[in-house]
Amino acid sequence: FCWPRATPLAMRSVFSCCLLLAQGGAAALVGQPLSQGRAGRRSAVGMVTAAPELKDKQQSFDTSIAEVPKCPETVWNSENIDLAAVQSPSRVLPVEITAADVPEGMSQEEFFRARRPELLEQLTAGGAIWLRGFDLMKTKEGFASFYEQLELEPCQDPLASVGARAVVDKKSAMYEAVNKPSRAKFFVGMHAESTYKRTNRLGAFVCFKQAETGGEFLLLDGHKMLKDLDPAVLRRLYDKGVRFSNAELPFFDFLRTLPEPLQPLKEPLKGVFKAVAQVAVGAKIDMELELRWDENEEDGLRLLAFSPTQPPVNRHPVTGEPAWFCNVHSHSRYLRDGRDGKLVESSGASKLNVTNMFYGDLSEVSADDLKHIDEVTMKNLVYVPMEKGDVVLVDNYQVMHGRDVFTGERLHAVTWFQ
Repeated sequence: FCWPRATPLAMRSVFSCCLLLAQGGAAALVGQPLSQGRAGRRSAVGMVTAAPELKDKQQSFDTSIAEVPKCPETVWNSENIDLAAVQSPSRVLPVEITAADVPEGMSQEEFFRARRPELLEQLTAGGAIWLRGFDLMKTKEGFASFYEQLELEPCQDPLASVGARAVVDKKSAMYEAVNKPSRAKFFVGMHAESTYKRTNRLGAFVCFKQAETGGEFLLLDGHKMLKDLDPAVLRRLYDKGVRFSNAELPFFDFLRTLPEPLQPLKEPLKGVFKAVAQVAVGAKIDMELELRWDENEEDGLRLLAFSPTQPPVNRHPVTGEPAWFCNVHSHSRYLRDGRDGKLVESSGASKLNVTNMFYGDLSEVSADDLKHIDEVTMKNLVYVPMEKGDVVLVDNYQVMHGRDVFTGERLHAVTWFQ
């Protein structure tokens, strides 16, 4: 192969541009803002999301909490599940407990401390608990006191290494939920707070201010999903496994339009970019990602970040019962674009927040199968209209969560637990 004729200045300019783009790509993948690139699409749990607009700018991208343990590694136990024998429990999400249940003369803190064993048993059996009408959890300090009474042990967000979620309060390991006004019109699809590598066991979602309209917290029973899915669809997914593309680096399309004398540089430069970005991702991101090139007319030339193949069904780490454990509803590009449409031109990390799901061999999941998964998901959806001070405890290995569209200001937060 012969290098094309070009002036030294032109060659230096091309390589300088390429290296800057590669550095920008690696930085953006770990949560740094960008100002250029193709418009992205929204995902509920993409690897990178635009941070909420907080008064403290540093807070927007700083999600490390040195005093809090990392999110535990995902407990995978999915082999040899008899899908035909799966039984759906006769339960209704969520279990509801109200302030009226507190005996006279007992403080709310004393109530949670005294009821700790019972509440945790109810959470494992019922999948989710909605605590309603309590004054204690209307403040950050009260919310922290609440979970301290239950002796829950906080952990970092599974996506802490990529700055995907702003920290509201480091002391209480509290992260902001998806409240950003630019995301208000987009439905957050149903998902477990999980990556291939890390999954928190429990989550406590708190409402400090409900939206003017909409914004309901959503729950989905993974047991019912498993029972209601078409056996053939479920079998295909289980046998083949699934693989998620968690983000994209979309700013390499200039390589497709290099001047004719520089066209032979395209493939060598792709190799350089991928190598540089892979090293940066491996050093910065705690997610076991593989970068792969993808090129088409709609999206141009881009690097996609893939997690390893994983099963869509997993056994609960305590009960051993299998449940639907697949973030396709939030990550599928087909489903997301179908309900939200395509985002207009945007800037920042939102440009990278483009996710999708494939079979384990990276072949496409059919539109019919995706539509069926969406239909079963929406049929089993539970809307929880939280008000200020309400908390929803979620068992992350058996119940998924999401959020409806909303108007007005909304402030919900979450703390994850080991």
